[in-house]
Order: sequence, then C-alpha cells, then structure tokens
Amino acid sequence: NIKYNPISFDYFMKVLVTGGAGFIGKYLVKSLLENNNSVTIFDNFSNSTKKSINFLIDLGVKIIEGDITELPNLQRAIKDHDIVIHLAAKISVSESINNPSETFKINVDGTNNVLTACEKNHVKKIIISSSAAVYGDSYPDDKLTEESVMNPISPYGESKMQMEQNVKEFALKHDINYVILRFFNIYGIGQSPEYAGVITKFKENIIEEEPLQIFGDGLQTRDFVAIYDVIQSIHNASAYDKSGIFNIASGKIVTIKELAKQMILLSGKKLEIKFLAEKYGDIKHSQANISRAKNDIMYSPKFELKEGIKELLNK
Repeated sequence: NIKYNPISFDYFMKVLVTGGAGFIGKYLVKSLLENNNSVTIFDNFSNSTKKSINFLIDLGVKIIEGDITELPNLQRAIKDHDIVIHLAAKISVSESINNPSETFKINVDGTNNVLTACEKNHVKKIIISSSAAVYGDSYPDDKLTEESVMNPISPYGESKMQMEQNVKEFALKHDINYVILRFFNIYGIGQSPEYAGVITKFKENIIEEEPLQIFGDGLQTRDFVAIYDVIQSIHNASAYDKSGIFNIASGKIVTIKELAKQMILLSGKKLEIKFLAEKYGDIKHSQANISRAKNDIMYSPKFELKEGIKELLNK
C-alpha cells in the first residue's frame, strides 16, 4: 500500500484521471478518493497492472480500460466529469529516441484527443502533466523559469513542447481553463522499474549490493521533487481558477555523483560507484525557479531529499 500524507481537498469533484494507474496516478487517485471525490481512472495498463490498483478499487474508484489514442472511448469516459487530470504519456527518453513516432502518437495526438473529448463534453478544467525536458540543457547556475527558452534535446522533450503548444491554442479557442505542470525529477516509493528515475535505480543497486552506475562524469545536476509535493501541486492546480504553466520541483539541485555518495552513506553499505559512457539525449543541468508556482498556486515543497531517500531505503 502507498503511504500518503493527506492533503485536504476543499470541494467535491467528479474527476477523470488518464494514466491513473501509473506511478503519479496511484498517489493522486488515493488522495482524491480519501477526500470524498468521485474518481474515474482511464488507463490502458501498458505501464501498470490492474492488481496494483486493488487498494484503489477498495476505496471506490471506477476503472475504464481504454487508450487515449482512441477518441470515441475517451469521449464516452469523460462524459459527466467536472475536471480531467491528464497524466497518460510515454515518458521514457531512451524509448523516444528509438521510437519517436510512438512517443508523438501518445503524447501529442493522444493529448489532442483528450482536449477534443473535454470540449465535446463541456469540461472546462484540465490539468496537464508536462516535463522539464521541454527546456533541454541549461547552464549549471541557471534557474529555469517558465519563460526560459524551450530547446528540448530528445524526441520526448519535443513531444511535450508540441503538446503544450496544442493545449494553449485549443484551450484559448474553446474557452477551457488549463494548468500545465512541468514536473522535474520525481521520486518516491512505487516507481515502475521501466520508468524509474535515477534514485529508484540506485536503490535497486543498493538492495542487490552492486556498484551504483552513473552515465557520464556524475557532475550533471538534477532538481528532485518528492511525489508527495507533486500531489500537492496537482491539488492546488485543481483549485486555481485561471490558466497557467508552472514548474514543479524542489528549487534545489544535487549532482548525480553527490546523490550516489549520499545514498551509499545512508544505506550503511560499502559500495562502489561505476562510471559509464554518457547517454545520448540526457540533460546535463536542470534546476527550477519555482517562484511562479509558489505565488500563483500556493505550491510549497515540504519534503527534503535526504528524508525522502531514507524513506525509500527503508522500504
């Protein structure tokens, strides 16, 4: 089961969550249900299993198995909902390099279908999951704002950039209130192995007592954000009565080398760090300025990386 520090939702909503059986989706749906909202998961179970959401079924979630690339099913599913939270996506950078057309089909065409289905069903509020990958690389001391130049270096990042543009144009034309959340490096208990971030992969190495593998020199920087803070940001976005784009991160950075050392230290094990050739499409530096999210949607990250790592290693 998933440990969750509950956030109080102020009003009842009928919510449809695309990709609701995924990593972020499970935490989000649990929090929505525990706050007496009516929730429907729309998912094709390509990144998850029905068994993994049994605890959500016990809490009363409705499940519709379907694919966002198939508009008729999506349109029927969205009927009679107040808000759509769109998490379904292809999120693997390496997979996007190997098969860019599939990534664009899901992330761009699929999102277009979500928008069309919202418009047909008169849904006036949509929250969209985007990514820091839209920015591409930045200088080590740069704090990326929502106005920073977008220069994605992978097909995944390009697909999210194109998706954002389509959302803005469609929402303006059809008077839909949208919030795009650009998530930085999310970590937490329950990340699927296929799409696990570096923290989860390091944890697996520690469990197996194997060297921690770093691609490149380890000096690349990341801004890690706890899943609990991500859920808070989605909650706050649902109560926001305007449209906007927000960076969701901790606002702090750590190098991958420092991260590996810290995780080895906290594990109490004597493990080596192994450096491998850097991966094509990997971003060197990524740090968020989160002022806009703090000011506009009252986003306030509360979970420190060290505490989050301790929690992960104890699971």
